[in-house]
Amino acid sequence: MRTFRNTFFLFVVIYLFVITLLYTVGRQLSAHFYFVSFILIVSFIIVIEVIYNFNVSNDMKRIQRGLEKLQLAIQDAELESKFLSTLTEIIETFNEEVSLHEILHTIASSLRNLFKEETIVLQLLGDDFKKVVEGKNIDFTGVAFAQVTDKAHPVLINNTASFSSYKMLKEQGVTSCVFTPFHPKRNVVGFIGVFSFNNKQFTIHDLTLLRNVAAPTALLIENAVLFDRTKILAMTDSLTQLYNRRHFEDNLHMAIADAEKKGLKVSLCIADVDFFKHYNDLNGHQAGDIVLKKIAQILKQSVKGSDIVGRYGGEEFIIIFPETDKNYAVKICETIRTKVKEYEFYNEKAQPNNDLTISFGVATYPDDAKNADVLIKQADLALYKAKQGGRDRVMY
Repeated sequence: MRTFRNTFFLFVVIYLFVITLLYTVGRQLSAHFYFVSFILIVSFIIVIEVIYNFNVSNDMKRIQRGLEKLQLAIQDAELESKFLSTLTEIIETFNEEVSLHEILHTIASSLRNLFKEETIVLQLLGDDFKKVVEGKNIDFTGVAFAQVTDKAHPVLINNTASFSSYKMLKEQGVTSCVFTPFHPKRNVVGFIGVFSFNNKQFTIHDLTLLRNVAAPTALLIENAVLFDRTKILAMTDSLTQLYNRRHFEDNLHMAIADAEKKGLKVSLCIADVDFFKHYNDLNGHQAGDIVLKKIAQILKQSVKGSDIVGRYGGEEFIIIFPETDKNYAVKICETIRTKVKEYEFYNEKAQPNNDLTISFGVATYPDDAKNADVLIKQADLALYKAKQGGRDRVMY
């Protein structure tokens, strides 16, 4: 356009030069000719200027739209970069002090920053089932859930009222949502969902962003799950699934340190299955293992959530009762002793006392001992007294 405009002005100059030359050589042109020529030239200039400005305006609008798209792309890139930086920080601090639950919360919080004030749900499936919510809690089940988990398809819904599968979400106030599964090895291990209660219109761009962050999230979560499983294996007894002796002793030291700060008591119980060697020799080790697993189950079902149950070795079990006095600990041990005695174990009538029973020794910090090692010795001494007193009893 600029080239055309310059050419036009050159044409005007040449035209004026020719007119001047004709006038100079004596060829008189009428005033009407000069006037009409001038009007045509001015009109042509105006038309060209209008066309030029119109095209410039369109070009400016296109440039403006391009700049807006570029700005949005930069913002999204910055958000993705921020989220990936968060994942990197989690990986760098990934150690035995960081739990899977903490990692899930950190990821969900980062996603909420990406999607402003919307609700984020991050859920693991199967044996590792966990659910973390940043924002309002949402019950997410039904056909819509199956679409993500079974078919492994991402979903974008901008009007939950229009789909019967999303009726449950609508009833909870969710107006729109976008979610995607994550599956690091082609197996769906969970999903990430973004839910709006404010009529937000999600776009394909939002879904793409969510899918982009789902891939590294899946790998991180998978590693965290494996790490958690490894930690559990390292601190649990493979037969009974109770804490092993090493982990138990660590917990006992921490419980006593905490009780010392708070001025509270800690009770400890050591239990031993009566005549267990006789039972093993008579019925075989497989039958003996069944007995140990059943007693471990009774122990776990009989204590509070804050109490810690472990397998101390062989047929011995041990229980920590944090912030508990001796009377309460003895009461719980009596309950366990009764449950074991009343349970009908295989061939228990062949035992020396015609029943399969268990004996307990109880000691309490700081009444009986001032540290963990002495507390264990005192509980073991009480157990010895129970054995010497005829077994199937609680001594302290």
